[in-house]
Amino acid sequence: FDATMFHFEANDGCKLHYELHGESGPPLILIHGWSGSRRYFDLNIQHLAKTCRVYAVDLRFHGESDRTSHGFHVHRLAADLHSIITCLAGTERAKPVVLGSSLGCAVIWAYVELYGDAALGKCVFVDQAPSQWALPDWTLGSKGIYDAASLANIQAALGDMSAFADGNAECCLTIPPSEEVLAVLKAETLKCDPQILGKLMADHAPKDWRAVLKRITVPCLNLYGTKSGCFPEAGCAAVGELIPDCRNQPFDGCNHWLYLERPTLFNEIVATFVAVDHRQQ
Repeated sequence: FDATMFHFEANDGCKLHYELHGESGPPLILIHGWSGSRRYFDLNIQHLAKTCRVYAVDLRFHGESDRTSHGFHVHRLAADLHSIITCLAGTERAKPVVLGSSLGCAVIWAYVELYGDAALGKCVFVDQAPSQWALPDWTLGSKGIYDAASLANIQAALGDMSAFADGNAECCLTIPPSEEVLAVLKAETLKCDPQILGKLMADHAPKDWRAVLKRITVPCLNLYGTKSGCFPEAGCAAVGELIPDCRNQPFDGCNHWLYLERPTLFNEIVATFVAVDHRQQ
């Protein structure tokens, strides 16, 4: 669908490109995952824009956003989110709802660690465990990137970006979308620099967010696939169990990119959650 591109400017001058859809309703910021882009939400934006003002953002190093020579860290991406939210505070009446998928969840958690959640309205998390790493007290991390050796394997796989993109889709989808959508996903991944992706994953994968999740005070919704190729179901469910005000919503039979597999269900659940006034419950 047609969309006009705009950009936010981060505090270091990096231009973060985004699409804006919707005429009214609360602001909803969509934050894609590692190696993706705003286009990964193509099956969701138009429906959500019926009741929200949807800001579909390309993270730094992804999509149409700038590739800086620094900042290969989740907390740098969280600082970018802070710049976006600060900018929206001057134009939007309501506090934004932030929706993160995979790495996008970690970006939100890093934001909360750095800035708190006072500027957020609500949060939606999509298929991400609190820690990808296997730890002495945590065995529910990533199925594929859980220690130094498995991290090195994925970094080596990035040497052939075309094959990596195909393998990533195979891992993250149980119910494939159309060939047209699959082509868009691959094209967006191929825009990424493999060296940068490797450095970013090296920062992202070992982080343990469990203590941060306990500090989130805004209403949250946690969505995850029961057949995720990336995480065990219990690992993703732990997000909802750790956050004080969070509802778990499993997607039966779905994988990591559940918003592409069951877009109608995803869109309805998210739109309803965004619209509910939790202060009256």
